[in-house]
Amino acid sequence: MPEPKVLSILVPKGPDPAEVRRSVEARAPGSVVQAIGAGSATNAAYVEMVAAQTFRAIGTPSLLARKPEVDLLLRIARTTQISRAIAQAGARKGGAFLLVVAGPPAEVAMIGAAELGGRELPRRPLSEAELRMVEEAALLNAATG
Repeated sequence: MPEPKVLSILVPKGPDPAEVRRSVEARAPGSVVQAIGAGSATNAAYVEMVAAQTFRAIGTPSLLARKPEVDLLLRIARTTQISRAIAQAGARKGGAFLLVVAGPPAEVAMIGAAELGGRELPRRPLSEAELRMVEEAALLNAATG
């Protein structure tokens, strides 16, 4: 499988995150699609690093949940508890959210930020705090093993 492409779209208040997610999943069925709270990530490079952990874990005992979408949410929230991940990093109806689409490049390329009324998350070098969060997300595997 080619290296997955990761798209992080910041969607403003208004659209229902679950509906947007379902719509994008229908158009990109081979991709991992997750809606997370807008404040959970501010750097596309960070989201890409965490998504790469999820993709490496697919098909191995390192996947933190049965579904890669849930694994991604757990890693962004840096917890192995689904209820805690939803509370900390879950998208809320009526609020701004970050839509993460990760999968085959040709599939992800068909999704546009403008069509969702949003904009792509900016990409910059990882800060020290973001590097720690990437490490914490990776270490979740040790907590489950």
